[in-house]
Amino acid sequence: MNIQDADQGRNYLLIMQVGAVGSLFLLVFGINALWQGNHEVGTVLLAVAVLTLGSMSLMHISRNHDYGTNGLSLAVVLVHTYLIASGGIDNTGPLWCYPLIMIIMLLLGFRKGVIAVLVLFLIAVLLFFYPDIPFVSAEYPSSFKIRFIASFSALAILSFIYEYMRWQSTETYVAMSRELDKASRTDVLTGLSNRRDMQDRLEEEYGRFTRHGHCFSIIMADLDHFKRINDRYGHAVGDDLLIMMSHLFSSGVRRQDVVSRWGGEEFLILLPETRLEQAVLVAEKLRSAAELVDLSDIGVAAPVTASFGVQCNCADKTLVELIAGADSMLYEAKRLGRNKVIATI
Repeated sequence: MNIQDADQGRNYLLIMQVGAVGSLFLLVFGINALWQGNHEVGTVLLAVAVLTLGSMSLMHISRNHDYGTNGLSLAVVLVHTYLIASGGIDNTGPLWCYPLIMIIMLLLGFRKGVIAVLVLFLIAVLLFFYPDIPFVSAEYPSSFKIRFIASFSALAILSFIYEYMRWQSTETYVAMSRELDKASRTDVLTGLSNRRDMQDRLEEEYGRFTRHGHCFSIIMADLDHFKRINDRYGHAVGDDLLIMMSHLFSSGVRRQDVVSRWGGEEFLILLPETRLEQAVLVAEKLRSAAELVDLSDIGVAAPVTASFGVQCNCADKTLVELIAGADSMLYEAKRLGRNKVIATI
C-alpha cells in the first residue's frame, strides 16, 4: 500500500467514526426532544441525523470521500445555526456549538477547517447581534452573547494552533515517508530503480498487458569482463564504470522506459508498448554506444563492452518466463563471444 492509499484509508475511517458518533448524539437528543414534547427541536435533530447517515452511506457505496466530508460539514453548519437561532431547549443550544469546532477541523483539516470555523463564527455574530433575522426566535442577554463569542473565539484559536501543529507534523511525516519509500526503491550507487522497484514496475506493466493486451519488452544487459575491471583497477573504478553505464543506458531510452540495476553489473530495462523488433533496435543502439564510451576519465584504457538479452511478452509468457528468457538470451550472447544482442520470440 502506498502513502496516498494509506492516507485515503485514514480519512475514510475518520469520517465514518465522526459521522457515527455525531449521528448517535443527534438521534438520542432528537428522540429525547420529541419524547419531552419539543417537536421542532426533535424533528430538526433527526433530519440532520438522516442527512449525516445518508452522506456516510453515499461515501461508503461510491468510495468518494467528498460525499462524507461535505455532508457532515453541512450538518455541522445546520446544527450550529439552528441551535443558536432557536436556543434549543431552555436556551442551552449554543453550548453544543463548542464541539462543532473540533468536528469541523477534524473533517476538513487545517486550511479548509479555518475557513469553515470562521463561517461558524460569522453565523454566530449575525444571529446574536442581528435579531431581526426572521427565523431567530431565541433571546439571550448581552453578557451571554459577548461571553459566548469570546469563548468561541478562544476555543477556535486553540483549535487552529493544534490543527496547524498536527498538519505540520503530518506534512513532515509524509515527506519523510516518501523519501524513505524512494530510497527503498533506488539503487544507492547508480540512482537507478533497484530490483524491488523494477519488480513492481514489471508486475504493473504485466497487469496492463493482461487487461488491455499492450505488449512490452525487456532488455537484460550485463557488462563484459567486469570482474577484470575490479581486479585490475579496484572496486572504486568499477563503481565509477557502473555509474557511467547507468547514465548511458538511461539517456539512451525513452522517458517512459525504466532502467534498473538488477544486480551487480547487470541491468534490466523495461520498454512499455514495445515489440521485439523495436526492443532489439534499442538494445543494439545501447550496445554500440557502450563500446564507444571514453573511459579515460576513470583511468580505464581499454573499451568496455556489454551483452544483451531481449524478450517480448507478445507470446503471452508469464512474468517469470519473460525474465528467465531474457536472462537465457543474455548468457547465449556471452557464450557466442560477448558484445552481442540476442533475442527470440
